[in-house]
Amino acid sequence: MNKRGVVRSMFLAGEIVGAAIVAFLLISSAVKWSDSETPYKAYLARDMALVIDTLFSSPGNIIINYTQNVSKYNIDFNENSTTVYKKTQIDGMSYKFVGYKGFEMDLTLENPAKIQFAKINDEISIGESLEKNLNLLKCDETTGESLKDKKILVDPGYEKDKIEPSGEICGIANSFIFKITNAWINYFNILSTRNLHEYDGDEGILSINCNDPSESDKPADAGVVISLRAGKNKDTTKNNIKAFIVSGSVKEKESRKLACLIINSILENKAFDNTKITGASIVPVDVEVTDKDFPEKIKDEIFVMLEIGNTESDDGKELLKKIPELGGSISSGFIKYGK
Repeated sequence: MNKRGVVRSMFLAGEIVGAAIVAFLLISSAVKWSDSETPYKAYLARDMALVIDTLFSSPGNIIINYTQNVSKYNIDFNENSTTVYKKTQIDGMSYKFVGYKGFEMDLTLENPAKIQFAKINDEISIGESLEKNLNLLKCDETTGESLKDKKILVDPGYEKDKIEPSGEICGIANSFIFKITNAWINYFNILSTRNLHEYDGDEGILSINCNDPSESDKPADAGVVISLRAGKNKDTTKNNIKAFIVSGSVKEKESRKLACLIINSILENKAFDNTKITGASIVPVDVEVTDKDFPEKIKDEIFVMLEIGNTESDDGKELLKKIPELGGSISSGFIKYGK
């Protein structure tokens, strides 16, 4: 056989092999698609990829409860696609989502009864049951140093038309003082707008005298001020947490971060899971025109006035009864600041 015949034979053999491979792939694909569940797997993969794209493009916090039945399948999520399969990825169907640069995920859900998708403060989460709070605020990660060595002025305020502070608010203030001094062991950095029981080495407790209506005569030379108030709203469906800061102050940015950390610490505290909190916000105000009862001489300190709940609602009343939990959450916000 001459060279031309050899080449032609090799070419024909190659064509046969190529045709066989194409035929095999077509048959495999046909068999795969002949499976009645394959179109549904393809639909699920595409649908969940679109859900993830929705999360990326949505402003603010969002939680999506996925309503399709996925309990018969395994689902893989990675940085750019979803894959739905029964036994192995070979029988699976995949679909890509847009995502964003630097996004990472490596998650497999096996026969999930349900799926939740969430974006909280730009963080994407996927799971069967996510314990996420839509009210969580995004806190500045760059601002501020530790508050451990700063003097802290604690202001429990007074209720209008009363000469003594609210029992719950004063209790929360004292719980905060107990928690923060126990964590930082620095009793001498605690000041108050109300008279304090001086620290006694035998008692080991520093606290505000809630039955004393007079103001403290100590100078308010603190670096941080935390004021506590009970909220009041005629709309009994509302039970909000608000943190007021001084607009335009030298420490507005630092105050906003501390307010954010305190609010999030409350919202993340499991002790409040059964108490309905309808919203949380940080409110910058002008101290010259506000009707809020701010403590005097607030100027350049880190300052947060925390308004807790709604005394007109049942949920608000229940919230204010959780004195140690609220005090602990506020102290947790202080401790997280600067970390």
